[in-house]
Amino acid sequence: MNILKSRKGMSLPTVLGIVAFVLGTTATLLSYVFFQSRLINISIEDTEAYENAVQKVDATLKIISRDQLLDPEYLSSLEAYMGVSIELYSENLYTVSSMINESKAVTSYITGSINSASTYDLIFQNTGEEPTFSLNPLITPANMVSSYLPQFINTNFPWITPQTEFTDFQSVITYIRTLALANNGFQRYYPNDLESQWNPTAWWHWYIDGSVTIPNNKNLTIPENRLLVIDGNLTMNRGSTIYGNVVVNGNVVINGQGNSSQGLQGTIYANGNVNFAKNLVFGLENRPSFVFAEYDITLDNIINGYGYFLCRNFTAKQGNIYIVGGVYTSEDQNIQRSIGEYTNLNTDEFYDYAVPTYVEIESTDPNSGFTGEFKYTSPKIIS
Repeated sequence: MNILKSRKGMSLPTVLGIVAFVLGTTATLLSYVFFQSRLINISIEDTEAYENAVQKVDATLKIISRDQLLDPEYLSSLEAYMGVSIELYSENLYTVSSMINESKAVTSYITGSINSASTYDLIFQNTGEEPTFSLNPLITPANMVSSYLPQFINTNFPWITPQTEFTDFQSVITYIRTLALANNGFQRYYPNDLESQWNPTAWWHWYIDGSVTIPNNKNLTIPENRLLVIDGNLTMNRGSTIYGNVVVNGNVVINGQGNSSQGLQGTIYANGNVNFAKNLVFGLENRPSFVFAEYDITLDNIINGYGYFLCRNFTAKQGNIYIVGGVYTSEDQNIQRSIGEYTNLNTDEFYDYAVPTYVEIESTDPNSGFTGEFKYTSPKIIS
């Protein structure tokens, strides 16, 4: 205060400049810390300790589901035998964890008492920024796609009795691959069958055996009431837009360069990370886009539109990103600008969006007890 009062001290513009510099430096440091923590998780996931922890948790989940028991004495014995931690998370919901090191653990959630719940009520009626909102641990991309797939098969392949018990994202892909290899509903193709087209289009219900890269200035189109399944990564290059609904057993990248414009008018399920380049537009006013990623979603600069995002971590640090819809994360949101509320969402359109109307989660009724139906999530690092 003495400096501000003194004529010999610094001028007010100088002081304001210093304040702005300090605030900017603080923001940069916070972003750096967040980025570093993400890098630590990525490096841990490449270690043998991580793989061992995943295997122990996964084996424990399968044993519980096989034995169909949640008796405390049984869980205590299994906990000691498998070298994991099994704890009650909430009514009818348990966590199964295995330590990787002193501070990081692989964790899954499991319940033996499930209930069908509205996805609109659980998530989509929220932007994800409400103080009262909390993402249910069983609401994952794997749960969402496995809830949607039986309805999709019943509608398009009425001669098939769809599988309904999926344990993770990979089990969904494996099932679709089995159908495609038998030429039953889905048809098997290879990456070049899409990449070499002048106007890349999945004309039927395609299963692509391998990673797909769409060239510059070419769009990827999946016609209405169709589903494209890629057993690998999907890379879209500059000047490209995705139209329609796609399930990707890997990472999704939409690149950009210079003033090129990119877009997404559809729904993406990804069993990996999703990265969107700058100058990208999500959805339309009457058709929001949906992106469900098992891991992280990262947005570059100059991005806007109508979209809903479900992932582990969501990063949109630039100030000129504006999204109307919702962001739902199991760990962190790093968003510089608030999310706008989308008021035109119509649940009657969810099937066309490849979004399930209902998912199975743990029952909230404390008297519901054991039902003999188990649901669990894939093992992941939970910060």
